[in-house]
Amino acid sequence: MAYNSYRAYGLRIDAEIACPELQPDPHPDGEPDVTVRLLPAVESVSETVANGFYEVQPEVFRMTVPGVGQYLVEQGSRISIEPLANAHIDEVRLFLLGSSMGALLYQRGLFPLHGSAIETRWGAMIFVGTQGAGKSTLAAQFHHRGYRLLSDDICAVACTPEGLRALPAVAQFRLCSDAYERIGAPQQARFDVDKFVVPMGDGYCTQPVELKAIHILCNHEQREPQFTLLRGFDRVQQLLENLYRPHYLKGQNTQSDLMRMAGLIAQKCIMVSVTRNRDASAIDAMIGFLEGAWTKEFGLVPELEKR
Repeated sequence: MAYNSYRAYGLRIDAEIACPELQPDPHPDGEPDVTVRLLPAVESVSETVANGFYEVQPEVFRMTVPGVGQYLVEQGSRISIEPLANAHIDEVRLFLLGSSMGALLYQRGLFPLHGSAIETRWGAMIFVGTQGAGKSTLAAQFHHRGYRLLSDDICAVACTPEGLRALPAVAQFRLCSDAYERIGAPQQARFDVDKFVVPMGDGYCTQPVELKAIHILCNHEQREPQFTLLRGFDRVQQLLENLYRPHYLKGQNTQSDLMRMAGLIAQKCIMVSVTRNRDASAIDAMIGFLEGAWTKEFGLVPELEKR
């Protein structure tokens, strides 16, 4: 089977499965960083793995998804998919680009946060928080206002010689029904499991961006939002609490390296708590509030012009 070459998380990914959510690699030369193999479909797969439906060992991650198939992630460079004969291809890709990719990022020593990231004139801004905090909704509204998106759902941070970078990921949003209705109903959107999947379109940033700040979103009934700088050990704790599926890290060879990376991010990156009213009617005001807070806290000289 021929391979399709893509770019995501700073990696060249050659896949036997077509992934329209990923950006094609314009220069697919040399060996890929990651290979995705699609094995022949089967009638049933084993569900006898540890911890329910997944198992973590050094450089090996196995996951069984009822009704979809089985995934094997190895050494940060290979993903093998054994789909069920009746599995829908959209669901097969959903768990490839979600859980399987998250495990692979852990194996490669990248720091995957569960959140959304945008490119701004000051650098990359990441939004994290508990389920329902409005991470994707806020990022989608920034996108609607002309900002370019880096990622939604999994935000990978890399430590490079140039400093911390937020990496471009999968060019799509995963939105709950109210957020989906707010931005309209693109024909390309589809419904997966519990959310609408919406392509980001042209407003997608394809290059790594210097990480400026991580925002922990907290919902509250108060009328006015608050922007509070975080200090001390709480910064590291917040990073660990907002990892993408942190239970996938336990047992990986890179666990100690990622703990050290959490300390580095806490030291080098600005971290803030954003307390706000979750009312959907306040989302536009929230955009203006954050733009004003960034200007006040980070200065008036932009690194990039806002799209």
